[in-house]
Amino acid sequence: MSPYMSVNDSELYYEVHGDEHEKTIIVLHGGPGVSDYEKGLTAYGPLTDEYRLVVYDHRGCGNSSLTPPYSNEQFADDVEGLRTELGIDEFVLIGGSYGGFITQEYAIKYPDALSGFILRDTAAHGGHRDRAREIAESRFDEVKDANLDTPRLTKDAFDRVMEGNVGSDEELKETFHAMLPLYAPSISEFDAASAREGIEKRQFHHETHNYTFTHEHPTMDYRDQLSAVSCPALVTVGRHDWITPVEYSEEIAELLPNAELVIFENSGHSPNLDEQDKYLETVRSFLSDIGFVADT
Repeated sequence: MSPYMSVNDSELYYEVHGDEHEKTIIVLHGGPGVSDYEKGLTAYGPLTDEYRLVVYDHRGCGNSSLTPPYSNEQFADDVEGLRTELGIDEFVLIGGSYGGFITQEYAIKYPDALSGFILRDTAAHGGHRDRAREIAESRFDEVKDANLDTPRLTKDAFDRVMEGNVGSDEELKETFHAMLPLYAPSISEFDAASAREGIEKRQFHHETHNYTFTHEHPTMDYRDQLSAVSCPALVTVGRHDWITPVEYSEEIAELLPNAELVIFENSGHSPNLDEQDKYLETVRSFLSDIGFVADT
């Protein structure tokens, strides 16, 4: 079976794990043009003891084709196209960071096949970027003084990433590498060697990143629509997340009529990795509570 699927005029790289199980979870990665399916597989791979897990690279990301448009609506349409092609009647959708934006878009536009959804460190609107800038800039000196084995983080380079004005794939790679200490629970817990290894494995696509951060992210706002989403939701966030701070997950949980909020006190932007065992226990409990378990 080819690891690629034609969906909405794009070629999406995907993998299916635990495919003997009848209940399916689809995982959406974050960071358009920066991230890919692998972190989702690492974080949620243990769930394949009970669930079929579908992970894939979004269009313009990782191994998938560089096929615009890179809009939230198109990303959500691709989830639906993938679901249809795989013959999935019902599933749970997990979206982290930018994948959380897409998950909200999907839950609003395509609620019928969803048994539930899980959001990880995300926001309902692009306004979180102003708060993220404040937090990041307050930590620049701490990153510099730590003498980490990463490129130097400068305000100019940081601003180009946040504004979607990156000039090349190599620039995006270097600046994102410099920003990685911000994503850890604390600078002292940042693993420079592991980060460098991860950076070298990734593919960077600056045009995808630039499009989403100029055309989509600034005007994105799901707040008025979330109150109509009745599907059960688990909203999760790390206490020390800088880019989508806790208050934005709290806002989502208040807007959704059927949501549970869980804050992971010892995590940064990725509690699914920072506190993986506890996170997966929380996920399994949610899936059980909504009746999303294998028939016995």
